[in-house]
Amino acid sequence: MPTLSKRFSEICESPTMALNSTLARLKREGKDVVALGAGEPDFDTPAHIKAAAVSAIEAGFTKYTPAEGIMELREAVCRWMAEELKVQYKPRQVIITCGAKHAVYQGVLAVCDPGDEVILPAPYWVSYPEMIKLAGAKMVTLNPQPERQLKITAEQLAAAITPRTRLLILNSPSNPTGAVYNRSELDQLVKVIHRAGLYVLSDEIYDKIVFDDAEFVSLADYSEIRDQLLLVNGVSKSFAMTGWRIGWIVGPENVADAIKSYMSHSTSNPTSISQKAALQALNGDKAFIGEMLQAFRERRDYVQKRLTAIPGVRSFPPQGAFYAFPDISFYFGKQYKGQAINTSMELCTFLLEHFGVAVVPGSAFGMEGHVRLSFATSLAVLEKALDRIEAGLLALESK
Repeated sequence: MPTLSKRFSEICESPTMALNSTLARLKREGKDVVALGAGEPDFDTPAHIKAAAVSAIEAGFTKYTPAEGIMELREAVCRWMAEELKVQYKPRQVIITCGAKHAVYQGVLAVCDPGDEVILPAPYWVSYPEMIKLAGAKMVTLNPQPERQLKITAEQLAAAITPRTRLLILNSPSNPTGAVYNRSELDQLVKVIHRAGLYVLSDEIYDKIVFDDAEFVSLADYSEIRDQLLLVNGVSKSFAMTGWRIGWIVGPENVADAIKSYMSHSTSNPTSISQKAALQALNGDKAFIGEMLQAFRERRDYVQKRLTAIPGVRSFPPQGAFYAFPDISFYFGKQYKGQAINTSMELCTFLLEHFGVAVVPGSAFGMEGHVRLSFATSLAVLEKALDRIEAGLLALESK
């Protein structure tokens, strides 16, 4: 049988596939399982956005569009950035993509050649490493300290840069930690980025989901790195539109032109109907965002309170996104009925099989000793899940 390409053969299966298979089996068996692995809001897309999609269908807006997206939507992204971030971009610098994931991947492909180095702070979103690998580039991981809420420092970044460094990927607010870089921290990072002359891809998909006194600061705010910045965002998280698959990447004109050409030979355009829905999201009523944020804040507070009450669990309050990333390494080296727990994957498997609750191992995000919990679900579900997590951890015994 002919073999796969080396490029595809080297893609790693998701570290959570085995857990997903166990979860599916337990559900088929009729077991009561609570899952906290979702990476999407549990809210429905607002009615006025869905209505715009229906109108687009009824109007026959179902043909090809320009590969880079319709002009109206690219103009709306520019207005959104001018209103929200106080920065000016031209529609030519905006490429509408099939979700923010697509935007990130195309950004990596556009600026990285085989052998180039991409600096990636851990813990990281699970798809970043595979995107880097598909581009033929080399991932250089930075490991931040817990006392800094798992955020890298300018000194760490500077020490990691070599003549082969091409790109830094930064995600704030962070998936999986919920950490948000403040202006002072970004000021120092930007000095290093500017001096080194490398590209920075800023994944800002959670920009509207920020809590308490945390301030979201976009890297677009730094004019000195404008020619080095690839900014990624979309409607998936802020407007509860994950399935609509509309994101965008904004950057220098030469990069935008290159991505436009690539899209014309790969995906063609993002779905025409979804583009009209996204246009309504950006131009229409946005009160929904505040309502969703309030619900996420209440859930975050509940999850944080419950986690920190469990002996041995360490968790800093997430400042953004809708995830908690507690350190559960205190329970490594313990056992349950002869089953040893030494890794986050083993702990997650134990919790799923014996206590009916699914969370994601920290190893999937490049950081052992942690698990990720999503609080994009109801308080009732969170209460049940945290009850089970607490019972499971306390059931572990020393060897």
